[in-house]
Amino acid sequence: MVKNKKTKNRKQNNSVKMNREAAALFFALAAFLSAYVFIIPNDKSGILGRAFSKVLDGIFGTASYILPFILLWYFVIHIRQSVEIRKRIDFIWSMLCMISSSILFSAIQYIFKSKVSVGGGWIGDKLYPFFKELFDIKLSFAVIVTITLIFIAKFLRVSIVLSIYNFLKELREGVANSKEIKIQNDIQKIGAQQKSGSDFFKQESIKPNIVSKQEREEKKKEEAVLQPVAKQQTVDSKDFEYKLPPVDLLKNDAASIFVTNKDDLLKRADLLRTTLADFDIIAEVKDIIPGPVVTRYDLVLAPGIRIQTVSSIVDNLSLAMRATSIRVVSIPEKAAVGIEVPNPSSIVVGLRGVLKSRSFENSRSLLTLALGKTTDGLGYVTNLASMPHLLIAGATGSGKSVGIHTIILSILYKARPDEVKFMLIDPKRVEMPIYKDIPHLYNPCVSAADADIIINPREAAAALKKLVAVMDERYTKFAKDAVRNIEDYNNKMTETGGEKEFYIVVIIDELADLMLVVQKEIEDSIQRLAQMARAVGIHLILATQRPSVNVITGIIKANFPARLSFQTTSKIDSRVILDMLGAESLMGKGDMLFLPSGEAKPVRLQGAFVSLKEAEKIISFINDQNFPRVYEPVTIETDGKGGFNVDKEKGSRDLIPALQLISERRRISQDLLKANFGGSARATNILSLLETEGFVTKPVGTNKWQIDFKRIEQYLSSIKPTESEK
Repeated sequence: MVKNKKTKNRKQNNSVKMNREAAALFFALAAFLSAYVFIIPNDKSGILGRAFSKVLDGIFGTASYILPFILLWYFVIHIRQSVEIRKRIDFIWSMLCMISSSILFSAIQYIFKSKVSVGGGWIGDKLYPFFKELFDIKLSFAVIVTITLIFIAKFLRVSIVLSIYNFLKELREGVANSKEIKIQNDIQKIGAQQKSGSDFFKQESIKPNIVSKQEREEKKKEEAVLQPVAKQQTVDSKDFEYKLPPVDLLKNDAASIFVTNKDDLLKRADLLRTTLADFDIIAEVKDIIPGPVVTRYDLVLAPGIRIQTVSSIVDNLSLAMRATSIRVVSIPEKAAVGIEVPNPSSIVVGLRGVLKSRSFENSRSLLTLALGKTTDGLGYVTNLASMPHLLIAGATGSGKSVGIHTIILSILYKARPDEVKFMLIDPKRVEMPIYKDIPHLYNPCVSAADADIIINPREAAAALKKLVAVMDERYTKFAKDAVRNIEDYNNKMTETGGEKEFYIVVIIDELADLMLVVQKEIEDSIQRLAQMARAVGIHLILATQRPSVNVITGIIKANFPARLSFQTTSKIDSRVILDMLGAESLMGKGDMLFLPSGEAKPVRLQGAFVSLKEAEKIISFINDQNFPRVYEPVTIETDGKGGFNVDKEKGSRDLIPALQLISERRRISQDLLKANFGGSARATNILSLLETEGFVTKPVGTNKWQIDFKRIEQYLSSIKPTESEK
């Protein structure tokens, strides 16, 4: 049934595509002919051409020359498959453009009189006097121009407000960058060298340099050129039209522009140097790198002073700088020590600014994650496919749930529903319900129509076991086609015209609850998936607010090299998640440490914030497209070790009452099952189960179910003794 439905939808979409292409060719021809009639002299355009030109010129005047451009725009919106067709609305706006242009040309003719040879035709001559009497000559001209621009913008589907905003935003960014460059040029040496300093600072005078955002971006571009381009991971599907969500659904990112105060930065740098000198630590500030939330002061220590000495007085530095927490990091590339100090007032980092960064836009991976911004204010983007799995931990209220929403939305901005599927497990039942209707949802235990957020720990254990079966099934399929991974398989399917495989991202938000109920089953499935699932396109993201050794066991940690830690309540928790200290010194509210796979030191990021309303807008945009949720459910049953089998339990619960209902009513239909069992999805599943078991059949070419009453009676009589014994 799923294949028939998919074939039917494919035929419908192909028909729609052909109709659009035919309409596009018609409008292209109409645009050419209308332009030909207006350009070529009347004696060479034929009777129809002269009549057409004369009628339009009499009605619209000079505005009739706009008609070829309108028809050309119709050609553009029909040839572009991603553009929505709005026949009536587009026709109305196009007519209003013609009418307002006619009035505008009449106004121009009246104001400039004999200097220009234009006219508005019958419409312009009739309507312009109304505007002239109402607004006078000059004001009426301004009003008509404004109305004409509005109509043209509506017809071309251009937002005037957004265009003005983007212009002002670029202008403001230019002013901000020029201020930062001026600050860099005017910077002076911080304080005089203390008498207790060594000769090291007398030989070479070090000036603090406030690194501008423009310089950081240019440096990042140069580094990006030297890095190899990631292999394209694209799974194209032309069966259904689907548009990725626009970034306009998100709020403007105020953190993209933050203006620093030179005097405040210099004062805080001098206070930091003075405080270190009080503890006999001689240092000079080399660079000051301001960010939206944290400012980093890069220090050059005098010879003989250890980094551990600076780390030992962190609490004293926090007290002197009036900061809640200060973090000390080493910067080998500069031979310096970085001290990260929270800003007096932080700026919220929005997801929109990271999504609009070049790193995210240029990333070809379907599993691109926009995590947030670095301490110097640059967008940080990574690839889940290369991790290949991610472990997330953080205390309550540290921003862990928002970080998970950011990860999900990042992928939704990159991938179609038939390219990436989400298997969401939420034992807390409060974080992920907003995603229950998206077409990206996946559950290997049930059909596509019944896929939902998994909240029961035992159902989660069964789903993970079936996902292991999916992994094994894909390995068998890839071996037959002699490919190594999902990228090679999809590339081969593109060449041969076969069906591609989609990526599966498993997100578990509160691993501790699952480990409490079904630890053995969960740990075994996670271990197998983490070790082998990468090649077949299955990736795991585990999150917990209790990063203890009982939850994040050694087996799990060994298979999750990529870690993401928000603020933890203790140093022990920081060691469990990161194998090092540092997470306990974070500020919370999205402040995080990200340890990429294969790296020795984590990167400090300010997580991108996305509100619930913004997430709901994106989900509504996706759901409004009515993209069908289609995938083949797993037919392989898991063994009894999981202690729970969703399909078997649901089937035995619904099959017997359904057979008894058929035996009593002597008929079967989806409406009958829906009235007695509730819900069209459940009725569809029962009907499919009855057909699979052979109790009902539907011959080809008919729309009526045939019932095998004899088989039903035999089945019901066989279970009665068992029920009586119970």
